[in-house]
Amino acid sequence: MRTSFRLLLGLVLAAPAMSYGQASTLRDGRIAYVMTDLFWSVYQTEDGCEECPRGFNDGPREQFEALFPNHAALDVTRTQLHQEVLTWLPDTEPDGFEFLEAEGPYAYGLNLDGEVSDNDFQHPDGTPGIDNQVYRAVACIIGFRGPDGVEYIFQNKAIIDEPYNRMMIELSDVDDLVNDDAVQVHLYRGRDELLKDATGEGALPGGTQRVDRRWGESLIRHTTGQIVDGVLITEPMPDMVMPWMNLRVPSIQLFRDARFRLDLTPTGARGLLAAYADVDTWYYQLIRNDSTHHLSNGQISGISLYRALRRLADAYPDPETGAPTAISTALDVKMTQVFVLDEPSAPTATAE
Repeated sequence: MRTSFRLLLGLVLAAPAMSYGQASTLRDGRIAYVMTDLFWSVYQTEDGCEECPRGFNDGPREQFEALFPNHAALDVTRTQLHQEVLTWLPDTEPDGFEFLEAEGPYAYGLNLDGEVSDNDFQHPDGTPGIDNQVYRAVACIIGFRGPDGVEYIFQNKAIIDEPYNRMMIELSDVDDLVNDDAVQVHLYRGRDELLKDATGEGALPGGTQRVDRRWGESLIRHTTGQIVDGVLITEPMPDMVMPWMNLRVPSIQLFRDARFRLDLTPTGARGLLAAYADVDTWYYQLIRNDSTHHLSNGQISGISLYRALRRLADAYPDPETGAPTAISTALDVKMTQVFVLDEPSAPTATAE
């Protein structure tokens, strides 16, 4: 009898709390979420046995030893500086090293081009036609693999730590967070620190973010979408600029045909951001944010990776050469709910 009473009391107390949670976050048909995690989607099996059966790629240190076995007797301009120049000014000429790409049928992502081809992956849930050539390039580089890869750790951590990266989405005209056939989606950059938990590592829902109208006006985007069984599916945005500062170095990613697919709750959202990434912007975000030291720790040869990105690029051909300039990709996204405050711009002073 006592157990039944406790169970009933728990249900009675929980019901208003759950109802209040949804009501308190969905105001006037609006709800917003701020990014707390963002990194390239990498399908991984234990020890990479499925996607990297031949092992992982060598990094700059290993390649340097192979290229210059007697480097101590050589001029530094012909060795270290030569490789550094090639890292910053890469070309597409073969470098003599085999580059190990992801094998196997599976990858995370979305069907960006609406087609199913032999070059596509299959999502682990069985969905065909997945376009994610960045995954093919980085899956067998240990720096891009979780949980210990240097890129996985530092670039993802920068999303929550750096206000420069404070991107968020706001949904409006929302009737229901479970099913709604037409919602408006705005992309903004916020100006504020996140509301953190007691560890200082996690973000709590319910904080406020002021829209950055001064430095972030050019980042604002609008698209439409629908919510199906609690999943937000947006229409593609022709272009999207994602600010991405890591190790205190400001940089950006340029995405084309970007779209979100997010599982929504009153307190958070998680899922995918899929798009075509501009190859040069993708590469220079990597090497601007990471020194040769960090690349080496992740066994990331920028020289070999750039050539792979160019080889695997699959969209937006250059009008003069016909070579693709963008590469399909997907990123894992986590967000927490926030309240958006869009303050009017300060009036401009005028001379009397």
